[in-house]
Amino acid sequence: MSANKENEYFSDGITEEIINALAKIDGLRVTSRTSAFHFKGKNIPVREIGQKLGVSTLLEGSVRLSGNSIRITAQLIDAAEDFHFWSETWDRKLDNIFKVQDEISLLIAEKLREQIGHFEIEEHTKARHTEIGAYEWYLKSKSSFAKFQKADILKAVNEIEKAIAIDTECPFYHASKAIYYGYLGLVNAIPGSEAFTMSKKAALRALQLDPTDPEANYSIGMVHYFFEKDLDTAESYLELALKYRPNYVNALLGGSVMDVVSGNNERSLYRVKKAIELDPLTYSHIYYHASALQRMGRYEEALVEVNKLLKVIPYHTNSYCLKGTILNRLKRYNEAIAHFKTVPVSTENTTIYYAGTGIVYASCGNLEKAREYLTICSKQPQNLHLASEENPSVIINIYLGNFEVAFNEIEKDIAAGKYYLNFYREIPAFKLLTGDPRYRILDTIFKSDGISRTGNPTENYSVTKKTLLDENQIKTYKNQLLDYMVSEKPFLDIRLSLRKLAKQLRISPNHLSLVLNEGLGKNFNNFVNHYRIEEFKTVAKKPGRSYITIAALAYECGFNSKTVFNTYFKQETGLTPSEFLKT
Repeated sequence: MSANKENEYFSDGITEEIINALAKIDGLRVTSRTSAFHFKGKNIPVREIGQKLGVSTLLEGSVRLSGNSIRITAQLIDAAEDFHFWSETWDRKLDNIFKVQDEISLLIAEKLREQIGHFEIEEHTKARHTEIGAYEWYLKSKSSFAKFQKADILKAVNEIEKAIAIDTECPFYHASKAIYYGYLGLVNAIPGSEAFTMSKKAALRALQLDPTDPEANYSIGMVHYFFEKDLDTAESYLELALKYRPNYVNALLGGSVMDVVSGNNERSLYRVKKAIELDPLTYSHIYYHASALQRMGRYEEALVEVNKLLKVIPYHTNSYCLKGTILNRLKRYNEAIAHFKTVPVSTENTTIYYAGTGIVYASCGNLEKAREYLTICSKQPQNLHLASEENPSVIINIYLGNFEVAFNEIEKDIAAGKYYLNFYREIPAFKLLTGDPRYRILDTIFKSDGISRTGNPTENYSVTKKTLLDENQIKTYKNQLLDYMVSEKPFLDIRLSLRKLAKQLRISPNHLSLVLNEGLGKNFNNFVNHYRIEEFKTVAKKPGRSYITIAALAYECGFNSKTVFNTYFKQETGLTPSEFLKT
């Protein structure tokens, strides 16, 4: 909301920082940046936003910059009922922006817990410090990277380098640099060896400064997977990334792919489904789901998923070619050939995908046509930037019986680190090679430490914690709480919070939250507002109170919002306050 619209990167950056802080809380599902930003600047009803994101609560706010001062507003909205149950404003100096972000994130988490139910909140977050000038370059780099075009990612690299030049000791600057270079390598924007070397160097520096940085763990995990072919090490870093940020969509998607390679199919699907749930409006994530199902040999299910994506993004080249592969696996050869002859390369243009077409002809036994397309592939090589393009010189030569040529090509592809070989066990043509002793060369694709990793499909990667309270403790605290509510009436305080009530009871906020949830089956707001409603019913009936307005009576009973009072009153009684008084 600043006069200078170029400051928009600052509000976007602070929003993302708050999202990431909340995403670290185990038990709280937080929609990712991309889906949340879909609604930015749009006038869409609250209920519709809640339905599209699949969430119960919305957080909205604003940022206003003026010189060295910043004003941040935030409010929480019940998506189903469309009422604001909390709001706050902060006026601060920019020199302690991290303190402000931590303060906001902690307060938002506490208010969410009061509204939706129990989850644990860490009492103290690890302090982060940096120069404000460096932080602004960091936020600009995040804004550039989010556009996800080659030129913008290169711009992001330049901007994060400026941040590092000002503050070389800030871990998340190096972690961001690692992410940016990793993606430059993945999309072939710069040579892979250069990109991954830079990515690994930056990630190692970030981890040296902060071993708990999720982005650093994620980026070095991807380096080990894509570039160094060290699956075991890659998985261990991905699990650390998810431990420190359970709602980390990119790590969930990357981990899902690695799980397919290692045969941990159930966890793979759990991870990719969770990523889609956290980021429901980034439809391209469906590709990961369809691809995982295909690589597991679940072709009919994979076809359903890829069709969902192509219905929304018909020009998604990776998904379009994946569908052709799935049709080929299902032996729907004529459909697959027709499909590969109209591959979109832009919103207006299509091309024939020679490799895919030739492989289908080989698969269905039309070896003459397969040879024809193999020749075309050698004379007119294509680069469609496909996620796992199969080498026709390998696949077609296998079907032609030219095993010597095929194995020579496989050796070259292993040396070049061709991605499709990660999933060789699923490719039908490779099954024809299993009796050949040279087939064992495929076992050398990944380094291995010999340790089997098959995690729980629904593992949440949070740090293992002891049970907060046992049943007897919950019962004791519950009785203490109920007695206190009747004798002291703390609910009459309009500023009462879960933390404040816990202090009065001399227990921790996490303990009180658990007691409310496990012992009484309620969240804090429902619990406290029940007593306020009962108090209202009592005082409103007293003689001589008829001259006081309903709003004034509600305030006297502890409510600080007419909307909140009316909403809870209707929930408790099925009547409006006016209807209740008339009866």
